[in-house]
Amino acid sequence: MPLSITLHPAGSSVWPELPEDHLPRPRLVDLLMQAAQRRLLLLCAPAGYGKTTLAIEYCRARSAACSVRWLSLSGTDACPGQLLEKLLVVCDGSPDVGTWRVGSPELAARLRQLLSQAAGNKPLLLVLDGYHLARGPETDLLLTRVLECLPADAQLLLTCRQPPDWQLARWRLSGQLFELPAQALCCDQQEACWVLQKSGLGALDSELLALALQRNQGWMAGLRLLGVAARNADSAALQRLIAEGNWAEEYLLQEVLAQLPADMRVFVEQTGVAGSFTAALCDWLRQADDSAVLIERLLQLQVFLYQPDGDDSYSFHLLLVDVLRRRLRRDRARWRSLCRRASDWYAEQGALLPAIAQALQADDRQLALRLLEQLPLAQLLAEQPVAELLEWRSRLPELQQGGSKRLALINAWTLALAGQLEDAAGSLLALQRFLPQPDRQRQQALLGAGLALRAWLGRAAGRLQAALEDARAALDCLPTADTGSRIQCMLVLADAEFCRQRSSSANGWARQAVEAARRANSPLLEAQAELMRARLLQTRGEPSRARQLIGQQRSRLLMPGPQAIRARLAIYDGYLLGQLGDQDAALQVLTEGIDEARRCHDVHVVMGCCARAALLAQTRGGSAGAFAALAEAERLMHLWDIPPVFYLAWVTAIKSDLWITSGRLDLAGHWLPRLRQTYCLQPSAAPPAFFHALPAVIEQIYARYLASNGDQLAAESLLRQLAGRLQQQGERLQQLSVLISLVRLLYRNQRPEEAEHSLLIALALADRDCIAGPFHSLLLQAPGGLAGALQRAPASALRDRLLGMLPLEPGRVSGLINDPLSKRELDVLRCIAQGYSNQQISQALFISLHTVKTHARRINHKLGVARRTQAVAQAKRLGLI
Repeated sequence: MPLSITLHPAGSSVWPELPEDHLPRPRLVDLLMQAAQRRLLLLCAPAGYGKTTLAIEYCRARSAACSVRWLSLSGTDACPGQLLEKLLVVCDGSPDVGTWRVGSPELAARLRQLLSQAAGNKPLLLVLDGYHLARGPETDLLLTRVLECLPADAQLLLTCRQPPDWQLARWRLSGQLFELPAQALCCDQQEACWVLQKSGLGALDSELLALALQRNQGWMAGLRLLGVAARNADSAALQRLIAEGNWAEEYLLQEVLAQLPADMRVFVEQTGVAGSFTAALCDWLRQADDSAVLIERLLQLQVFLYQPDGDDSYSFHLLLVDVLRRRLRRDRARWRSLCRRASDWYAEQGALLPAIAQALQADDRQLALRLLEQLPLAQLLAEQPVAELLEWRSRLPELQQGGSKRLALINAWTLALAGQLEDAAGSLLALQRFLPQPDRQRQQALLGAGLALRAWLGRAAGRLQAALEDARAALDCLPTADTGSRIQCMLVLADAEFCRQRSSSANGWARQAVEAARRANSPLLEAQAELMRARLLQTRGEPSRARQLIGQQRSRLLMPGPQAIRARLAIYDGYLLGQLGDQDAALQVLTEGIDEARRCHDVHVVMGCCARAALLAQTRGGSAGAFAALAEAERLMHLWDIPPVFYLAWVTAIKSDLWITSGRLDLAGHWLPRLRQTYCLQPSAAPPAFFHALPAVIEQIYARYLASNGDQLAAESLLRQLAGRLQQQGERLQQLSVLISLVRLLYRNQRPEEAEHSLLIALALADRDCIAGPFHSLLLQAPGGLAGALQRAPASALRDRLLGMLPLEPGRVSGLINDPLSKRELDVLRCIAQGYSNQQISQALFISLHTVKTHARRINHKLGVARRTQAVAQAKRLGLI
């Protein structure tokens, strides 16, 4: 029987105004603008992701070119008659009181007439906001009909919490659908910090800020709720609020849990004990077999449930998990029972780390200790879950005491991976209590495990020769089955040989480690070994191949939750991107790696902060950001009680370079001779395990200090000697960096012919991989004669790229811009280049929001571009910023 609907009089809809403190999202508006020709736009996400405000921004952006009609929906619109009447009214028609059949030609003709009438002489943009409130089989059928009756150039924008049942697959295949899911609507770090600043939380301690952002997971409403909950809270209360993650509890209870059907709500509450879960785990916890069906329903309902790509596991939003767990803990017996069941399931699957975590959640220390005794050392060394290990260590005195040889090894490795070298060495001595072993085989295995750890500690402390001897001895003792310890020994040997400029031997050990990891079917250990190989490739001047290797490993490590090796891969990938000259992408990837390393309590976070500082130091006005990145590295190292051998020399070297840039030669002159004495002059200390090039970097910065202090001859002599030595050692990338420093010095000393000769050598070194990053500081300085030297160089993609990166001379800029930018327009342009929103620019420059928009339009017009991103790219090409 065909669906008939009866119309009743209804009022008109109102286009909402943007709230004063809304977060402008030009990045997402740009994406929607690029899809302006699509028939259907779908913004689908759970409550509080800013769907409505984004839709309003998009309407404002298109209002000049479109006829916009906005309809805000409510629960009463689930009646198709009420919904149709609102549509008729919003399209400038009067409601036709009477009865219509949805499939009738009369209704279709009436809809086409009104939709065309609403469009007028412009394309129509019809917005239905909050469709989940009206969704149902009858309204789905009605809106499908409306979509079919839209004029050819019209567009329908839908905001909803669940996707409509409109046969969306057909629209996807035809290319007429554009979707922005919850992941795309998440706030990035810069947007999140802006929202918190507007909420009065701009002065949050960096560690507390990182924790808040981690728990909030880009949820817009969560950020605003945190601002509300933090009002009038002192520092202790604020820290407790963020640590417990309970600032959004009332909202989540009302807007998420209370909206679920009863069976769905029970399911969510039962599975809240596990942060990440599979259908099989849920069946085990619930003693049922329908979890897969219920999970699929939850995914359709968009209930803060996420599924990582390429994985069969799911996870709720962290703040929702906090709410669920607090509710479950009210019934202690039920909570412990669920945690034990989860622990048993994980243990049966061989996933001992989450099994131990669940045992501790159940306050069952004995079960946790039994599971720890079963934990393979290879798994611990592959995953390196330092944050969890430290927490378990604090809750299990037996682990600290090393009550068994397994616990003693786990305790010592925990301290070693956490960077607490002296404590780890002390704990290693506890293994002596378990000697001798009952038979020679077990005796050798225990000695080998102890020597492997001692070799690792020796390398971390800079004792290369001792580390080499211990690693070789350990490999002689360790059984083949102890994959984790053997691979760590191979990596120690590879790194130590690398520091001794024995690249061939280092590469051999790294390859052995890769092969051993593959035989053991351990992707995490393989990634550690491949990272070592990538470092060797990069040193030889092959950063593109190194990036390819890193990219392959990153694409494989898609498991949920933070992973230490994945963080290291991201940090190194960011470093390589910087070497290849893609600074924006490098900073973005570095930020991702730093955040993940911080969550993992991984000491390699210092590498990310130093790489970020070095990149920022190459940009105009980037010194403040570089110093901030180094300060964050030092703060974390102090907080985690990491010994200075891991980070102090690297941080101080970069600081010295920044001090020279800012004219503080006194500070640079105080520290650089000490660094040279330690790492460059014989006998020299070994560099940090993750930055073997430190001695060459110190020498390069010291040469810059000499030149800035007036000793040009000594600076030149040092750079030439260093370049020759690096050439002999086959360290092409570092040689390239030194040659570019020499080119800068020669141009500064008015010796353009010699500078051009060194520049040609540098171009030849960098040409194969188009390594543009090291040239950035030279291009920024743009000494006279550089452009001509590049034009005379042999034609290549690198040469053309560098010519394009050169800032244009003032005369050429004015020739390309008919109407030069004013000083205030340049100020606004610099803010845009730093990613500021219009609101942030308004606050930074003390001008109105309207004035900011006017300046932005004028900038685009003068530069001949349409969008902000294009304006920034054009300004960089012209040397304006």
